Amino acid sequence: MNKAEILNKLNEYNFDTNEYIVISSAALVIQGVKEETKDIDISVTPKYYKYLEENYNCELERYDEKNNINIYYIDDVINFSTNYYSEDKDDFILLDGIKIQSISSVTRLKNMLNRPKDMKDIELINKFLEKSK
Repeated sequence: MNKAEILNKLNEYNFDTNEYIVISSAALVIQGVKEETKDIDISVTPKYYKYLEENYNCELERYDEKNNINIYYIDDVINFSTNYYSEDKDDFILLDGIKIQSISSVTRLKNMLNRPKDMKDIELINKFLEKSK
């Protein structure tokens, strides 16, 4: 999905924009660091997590032992959990009324996860930031 597709999909679901943050690769696509991503990762408040579980057809992706929560997919498009939700204004930017994880926060997340795909995204972030200077 490209930026327009991500934003359109989020608008289709009409989620409460006060209750979630677009994170990870989708945040990078929206901010122009990457061209596309396969899904939209969002981190939600605990209250909204419960709401999504109860009101959407959620499919379990995996159980996060460390945080003792399930991570779900909605329609194989939206991936959600509470793991990375933050009220800290440095962790997100506002774009068209939607909270988007800041590039510095995505960098911290991807360094922490340290998977091969995350390291590729770190390279893209570094190139993007270098061009932006």
